[in-house]
Amino acid sequence: MGGTRLHKPKALILFPIYNGAATMTESLDCIANQDFPDFKAIIVDNKSTDATGEIAWRYCKKDARFEVITQDRHLSAVENFIFCMTYGRDHADYFCLRACDDLSSLNYLSVLVKALEEHPDKLLAAPTVRRVSDGKERVLRPDPIIFGYPQSLQQGTVPHSLAYPSEWCYGLVRSNGGADIMIRRWSEYPHAWCVASYVVAEFVMRDLAVWAKEAEFIFMEGSGSFEKYGAKTFLGKLRQRLNYSLGCYRVVDTLTGVSLSTRFRLFRRIWRDSRMKTRYDLEDHLLRAIGLRR
Repeated sequence: MGGTRLHKPKALILFPIYNGAATMTESLDCIANQDFPDFKAIIVDNKSTDATGEIAWRYCKKDARFEVITQDRHLSAVENFIFCMTYGRDHADYFCLRACDDLSSLNYLSVLVKALEEHPDKLLAAPTVRRVSDGKERVLRPDPIIFGYPQSLQQGTVPHSLAYPSEWCYGLVRSNGGADIMIRRWSEYPHAWCVASYVVAEFVMRDLAVWAKEAEFIFMEGSGSFEKYGAKTFLGKLRQRLNYSLGCYRVVDTLTGVSLSTRFRLFRRIWRDSRMKTRYDLEDHLLRAIGLRR
């Protein structure tokens, strides 16, 4: 472990990395130049076989706010993420995760910390997301209808969508309370694909997220995660959509005053929403199989 912690920082940025040397320098520079000074950046090297460790240690030598943790053995992606969340929970008031190729505005930490301090009832401060793919950019913002979700359900109204950027999983999490939700959701969902949306769903449905639109997260697409982690067979896609839908639906058990009819309509809405979140269009598959759609 590099460096000696002199005090408990307000915020931690955790990089669960395996072989990220090709893109990591720019992402670390982005963190180093944040306008919020009271942070620590922890690079968790998951037994990388490229120059990740060398780049990480070089940062430690020039900036005491950066530190390296090298895993004793290679962990699965889920295990390494959970390690980072647990570490963040135990070592700072707030923490966020960061992939080695993603960037953010230089006010990212200051805006998100301020949002959580001004809203003590919230556990996740979420940014505006700019998604970059093949030189094209798209700005993603949440549908305003998602705010006040429990109140809508208690009034018998099921919002028409659960539209939020999945990249909110890289927002700032309050260690007290928010970390346990993150760890539990990551642990209970057995699929690497779509886990980010699955995790964020509970924060949204319980009205525990605040959108800090002045902070921007820049997500670099192109990792091929859908091709790598997405289900390949109809039964595999069905299983993942069911697990996603049921896991999101069970959040309603944490709410009070939701009628049985509203619960039924909520599950139907979540099942429909899961088609967009997972990209598994099972309805289209069946219609084609029985010849009703070409």
